[in-house]
Amino acid sequence: MTATVTRPAAGADIGPRRRARLGAYTLWQARDYVMNRGLPTIIIALLLGYLGISSMTLQSKMRGGPSPDRIMKYGGVEAAQLAMRHDLSAMFLSGFLGTFVFLGALFAVNGIVSNDRKLGFYRFLFAKPVSPGSYYGTEFLVNALGFMLLTTTLALVYGAIVEPVLGLPLLVAVGSGFLCYAGLGFALSALSRWDWLSLVAVAGVADLLWTFYATSTNVLVVILRPLFPPVNRTSAIYSAAASGTSLPWHSVLWLAGYGAIAFLAGLVILRQRRLAFN
Repeated sequence: MTATVTRPAAGADIGPRRRARLGAYTLWQARDYVMNRGLPTIIIALLLGYLGISSMTLQSKMRGGPSPDRIMKYGGVEAAQLAMRHDLSAMFLSGFLGTFVFLGALFAVNGIVSNDRKLGFYRFLFAKPVSPGSYYGTEFLVNALGFMLLTTTLALVYGAIVEPVLGLPLLVAVGSGFLCYAGLGFALSALSRWDWLSLVAVAGVADLLWTFYATSTNVLVVILRPLFPPVNRTSAIYSAAASGTSLPWHSVLWLAGYGAIAFLAGLVILRQRRLAFN
């Protein structure tokens, strides 16, 4: 007696399909950010902040209070002291933000794709019905949100110790810088196994290229210049946010736009390229 095997017809409904539960992944991704990425970021930020505030306190003592001209300009000793503190704070923050944002982005995307590829974890992750683009794109957004919450917390602490700095300009400045570096790092992580080293190298080379070719009229340079990461615009943005002046919105949009395009490029790479390294 021969058994007959009945195959479902093409296009027939063979039962409900399993769907990815990205919400469940998100909780674990948030935990991973806090423990593995956010904690090192906040430790370094607190260390740099402690050194910076100590330096500001020392400089304030060495100056011995505001000068008579400064007191006359601001209409009183107390107002002159607040202005002097604000100037010292702005000087510190403009430098601090550059280091903080770059390191925060570096930690947030370091190995975000490449670690799973190198260690083979992608075989387990994507045995379930979830696409690499959805999974890693969600992780990128979770890490970005975690970094901005961390920034907000540190700004509140700084405001309680030195002077209030938390506001929309600060968050926009930090967010645009983070998106530029992190978006580029995400694309590099999707492309290669040495993503953090590639990000440092690309950012360093871009800084040199802008230094030497920012005003060049060479046709080739003019064509290729939009491809350079706009790292030369970060200092003006951070200085404006630190001093409380108007942000250079053209530079903000350039930074954020470059980062967004780089992030989308990373998603395209994940869609088109095999996760396994050759």
